[in-house]
Amino acid sequence: MSSPIRRKRGTPTVGVQVDLAPDVKELIDRYIDAAGVPQWAIIEAAIRAGKPGTNGVPIGWDLPVALNQPDLDLEALDEEEPMRRTA
Repeated sequence: MSSPIRRKRGTPTVGVQVDLAPDVKELIDRYIDAAGVPQWAIIEAAIRAGKPGTNGVPIGWDLPVALNQPDLDLEALDEEEPMRRTA
C-alpha cells in the first residue's frame, strides 16, 4: 500500500512486528481507509492518545495480564529428590 503521507527523511524509526487479533487488524484497516494515512500513523496516533493512569498504563486499557503481579508463593522443592515429570 502506498500513501502520499511520508515521514520526513531521516526521522528515526524502529521496526515492530506483532500478531494481532483479526478484529483489531480490521479496525486498523478501516481507520486507514477513513483517514487516508499509512498504518504507522494509525498505530502511533492510537498509542499517543492514551492518557496514563496512576499505574502508568493508559486509562481504559483492558490488558490481558495484570502488571506487577505478586510473586507466586510456591513451596521450595527438596533438592535431594528429583522432580517427576509426567507425560
